[in-house]
Amino acid sequence: MTPSAVWMPPRSAMSQNFNGLLDKLILNHKLYDLDEVAFNSFLNATGDGIVLLTEEPDKVAESWDLAVIFPNLLATTSTRPRAAIARPDFARQLLIRFGVQRMPALLFLRDGAYVGVIEGLRDWNEFIEVYQAMLAKPISRPPTIGIKVMADSTSCEH
Repeated sequence: MTPSAVWMPPRSAMSQNFNGLLDKLILNHKLYDLDEVAFNSFLNATGDGIVLLTEEPDKVAESWDLAVIFPNLLATTSTRPRAAIARPDFARQLLIRFGVQRMPALLFLRDGAYVGVIEGLRDWNEFIEVYQAMLAKPISRPPTIGIKVMADSTSCEH
């Protein structure tokens, strides 16, 4: 007997059209389309950079929403930072490296270093406030996924 194929739900129209939406945003708003090689160049460039980390809309519907409002958010400041999109497959590779817990997210970089991240969607006014604060924030170390270390009374020392 052969194992049966695992049933996968069909992709929604929103997910099927997501790459098309990202293509239009990249073209119309002159955004970088990042893969591993392009990301390293983007990361190491001088000045502020923002990367929209996306997930398939069938998994995280907010990805579609944040992709649509991303250009509007960029337009809220007089000095526009470099802006890029990381499509779902590549974006997932960046989660652990930058301590991102939730997608979609905006990853803020400056002069080859980490600045911070905004995860998920926000109320528009709050989003603008947090976005502008992130652009003014100094560089820092990316957070790591913490593992609590506890003393164990049953250690190997007897």
